[in-house]
Amino acid sequence: MPEYNQKIQQKVEEIKAKYKSRIEDIQKEGAARIKRINDDAPDPSNFEAAINFTFDVKWKITSIKFDIPKFSMERETLKFDIPEVRMKTESIKFDVPATRMKRVCLFKKPVFRNWKWYSECVYGNKPEVYMRRVEIKTDIPVFNSKRVDIKFDKPVVSMETTEIKLHLPHFYLKQVDVQIDEHKQDIEDVASDMAGELSSVQGGMKEELKVEITKEMVVMFDDIQKSIMDNRADVCKSYEDAISKTKQAIKRLKENNATAEVERLEAQLARTVSEFENTLKSIDASLEDLNSQEEEALRGLSFG
Repeated sequence: MPEYNQKIQQKVEEIKAKYKSRIEDIQKEGAARIKRINDDAPDPSNFEAAINFTFDVKWKITSIKFDIPKFSMERETLKFDIPEVRMKTESIKFDVPATRMKRVCLFKKPVFRNWKWYSECVYGNKPEVYMRRVEIKTDIPVFNSKRVDIKFDKPVVSMETTEIKLHLPHFYLKQVDVQIDEHKQDIEDVASDMAGELSSVQGGMKEELKVEITKEMVVMFDDIQKSIMDNRADVCKSYEDAISKTKQAIKRLKENNATAEVERLEAQLARTVSEFENTLKSIDASLEDLNSQEEEALRGLSFG
């Protein structure tokens, strides 16, 4: 997290240097214009001499105050037991109802034999239901748990007021000779233009500070979010693999009427789905919390 603070501070320093250079450029341009108006003015390459030759220059401090975020690091660890599944070929034996034809006495009919009446069976085949032992070999998922730690640096945001002081020149025309007086209006126009450009420096600097600091903050939060999302994808892959293999096994067992094993695996499947949902809720809660931190930090940016 300290590296993000350094990046933000470095960006502030770069912008300060840029606008300091811009102030000098405005004065150089003004000195060149004065030289074109008044040939007696010093060489514009020495812009300070050229400006001071024509104007009384008074430097005034302009202050830009703004709140920038300071981030401290809070280690966050999410711990989960996620399933690891391997397929094991097992022999499953179970009884299923079946039918077979059995020879039975269908009815008895009277038969006269040796001067006596007897009852004799008339035999025929009838279906009989019985339990038949079935053995199938199929791949059954075997579950193990794997401990997974998702670690990331959770930013704790505090706002710190920073002040940048700009020394901006103000120009007051000198009454030193007739030639300058003859070009008074032209030279005053130069002063007015320089004053306007210098005034816009402050607004431009504020806007650029806001844009660049916002960019650095967004990059920081995006990096953390990406790390969590990558871990989330790995967790999803493990659970989805376990769920898919369990469903495939259940389908094969149903096709073979292995009812008891189907019930066991369906219960396992329900537990796995429930654990999957709870795990994602925990990860997503961390992502929501991180998003809230980002919104808070962005809202806290103020420039005055």
